[in-house]
Amino acid sequence: MINNDQKTMSCATEASANSVKIGIAITPEEKKEIYHFRYQIYVEEMSKHIEEVDYVNKLLYDELDKWAFLLYAKIGSELIATARINIGILADFPRKVIEFLSLDTFENYSTETGSHKFSYFSKLMVAPSHRSSSVLYLLMSECYEICCRNQTQFGFCLCNFHLLRLYEQMGFHSYSNNLVYPGYGLVTPMVLLADDIQHFRIVRSPLLRIARKKGVINTQAVGWFYEKVKKNSPKINSQLITEEELWFILCKSLNCPPMEAITLLSELSDVEAKKFLHSCGSYVQCTPGDIIISQGDFSYSYDILISGKLKSSTFHQPNKEYSLPGQHVGANGLTEHSKHTENIAAITSTQLLVLSGTVFPRFSHSNPEIANKIVKTINSITKNKVTNIKLV
Repeated sequence: MINNDQKTMSCATEASANSVKIGIAITPEEKKEIYHFRYQIYVEEMSKHIEEVDYVNKLLYDELDKWAFLLYAKIGSELIATARINIGILADFPRKVIEFLSLDTFENYSTETGSHKFSYFSKLMVAPSHRSSSVLYLLMSECYEICCRNQTQFGFCLCNFHLLRLYEQMGFHSYSNNLVYPGYGLVTPMVLLADDIQHFRIVRSPLLRIARKKGVINTQAVGWFYEKVKKNSPKINSQLITEEELWFILCKSLNCPPMEAITLLSELSDVEAKKFLHSCGSYVQCTPGDIIISQGDFSYSYDILISGKLKSSTFHQPNKEYSLPGQHVGANGLTEHSKHTENIAAITSTQLLVLSGTVFPRFSHSNPEIANKIVKTINSITKNKVTNIKLV
C-alpha cells in the first residue's frame, strides 16, 4: 500500500498551453475541496444516490481516500477536475473492489512472476464547462506517470458505457462482464497495461509520448494479458474496429442496412451514417440480468438495441419489452441530458450500440452537416412522441 508519507511531494505540474495546473492534494483543506467538488458533480449535477455521501457538509469520500493519490486540475484557484489512484497489492484493496475488478485473475500473474502492485483509478470527473477540453487527458497522463513511478503493470477502472470510447482511446481494454456498481449504474471493468506501447501506438493514445520514454519495458506482463485474458474475449474495441467492419457487423445483426432499421439515421447517406456510427458509437454486449437503464438517472448516450430482448420494470408499464432491432431505448443523451423514465434490464444476451453524448460535441465540430441532420431527426422523433402521448 502506498500511503501519504511515500508520495512524491513535487505535486504540481504546469500545462502552459491552457494554464492548467495538475497537482496532488496533500493538506486536509485541499482534500476537502476535492470531496466537495465530487459532491457538486455526482450529487448536485448528476443526481446520483451514493452511500458515502455526507449531505450535511456536502462532501463525497470513502475508505479508499485514506491511502489514495488525490489528483486535481486547476485554472488559477478554480478546481476543474479530479481523479483518484490507489496503488497496492491485492490484500490492500477492499473485498468488493477485488470482486468488481476480478483482481483475483490478475493475481495469477503475480503468483507466476512474484508479488506485484495494482493501480485502481476512480472518482475521475471534470467540470461541465471543461469536458470538451484537454484537461481529462492531462489528468490521465499524470495518473499514468504516477503508476509508472510506482512500477505497477496493471491499472484498473470501472467505466460507464458512454465513456468507453474515451477510455479505449487512452489505451484501456474491456476484459470482463458488466456489473452494477451501487450509485453509478451499469459499468464495464477496464484495464490499462503500463507497457503496452504497441497498443498505445495503434489507438493513438495520448499516453504514448510518456510510455516511449520509459527505460525498462515489461513485455512479459503484456504477453501474459493477451494470452490469458484478452485472447478469447468477445469485446469489441471502438478504437480497433474499422468503419467497414462495424458497418458489416451492424448489417448482419440487423438483417438490413442500418438506415432502414435505425430511425436516427434516416436522413443520412451510407457514407454519413458509417462515419457517424464509427466516430460516436460503442458496440456493447450485455448479459441477462444487466440493469442497463435506471429510472431517474440522467442519460449521457443514445442507446440502440441491435439484438436480444430487454424488459421495462416501470410501474405503469411493468411488462413492456424491447425486441425490435434498431429500436431506441431510454432517454436521449446524445444532444441533451434527459432523465430516464424507465428501468430497463436485459432478459437475454443483448447487443447495444451506444452513441456517446460525451463524444458527439467534438464530432459535431468536425462534421457539422452530419450533426445538424442528427439533431433535426432527434427533434422530429421527440416531437412525434409528444404528439402520440397527447393523443393517447
